[in-house]
Amino acid sequence: MSELPQAGGREQEYWFDGDYAQLIDALRQGAELADIAAELQRSVGAVEGRLKYLIPGDAVRGARARESWLRTKLADEPDYDWRAVALRNYAAEERRYWTATDERELIAGWRRRTFLPALAEQLRASDFQVARQLCRLGLAASVTEVVEHLGAAPGSTTEVRARMNADRAAAAVWVLVVDGEGTRIPLFDGQRRHISLHASFDDAQQRLDQLLRQAGRRNRGELRWSLAERTLGEDTYGATHHDLTRPPVAS
Repeated sequence: MSELPQAGGREQEYWFDGDYAQLIDALRQGAELADIAAELQRSVGAVEGRLKYLIPGDAVRGARARESWLRTKLADEPDYDWRAVALRNYAAEERRYWTATDERELIAGWRRRTFLPALAEQLRASDFQVARQLCRLGLAASVTEVVEHLGAAPGSTTEVRARMNADRAAAAVWVLVVDGEGTRIPLFDGQRRHISLHASFDDAQQRLDQLLRQAGRRNRGELRWSLAERTLGEDTYGATHHDLTRPPVAS
């Protein structure tokens, strides 16, 4: 079995400048959209949806027409400035397009621990835009971590967000739900369900591992499970993980 992620594996992930550059290079080489999508680990629909950012806003409409227009443009104009077009299209949606140069400045600022407002001013962006992009780049796990690492102006929106997130994290618990193991529920035709609360992700993960080993000893089939971080009074805020896992075979 191939170790490469399947196409669509990055479906919900942010599109970086490098992703767009890879898409443009592949179109220049005449690659089919399905092959480009597989290389980018996205769906064909996700790639088609990004074509609109690479052509002038009012040029053409429809995914196929955009693809044809862009292929022709790249063939006729090898120096076509698609990045400048993307910058304008993002700006029209009041969004920030982060170029590869921007990303290098962000990484350098993170390593130098440049004060967040100063880094934002340098990049002509807001504190929160910078913090969010640092998270997307994998340099920080949260806005709170960005503020802890770089600092923020007291009372600023980003500093207040970080404090609120820290308060939520301190009050959060992890909810583990496993279908196929645990207590039998007569109302559900005797199906088994495990529900437990844990103080940390590691504790919940450890309990899930125990349940999977237990199910393996009992020769159970695949278990459907959910692991969610939740705070009192909030039903959607927090990390959530879902999966269908086959228990390990008991030795």
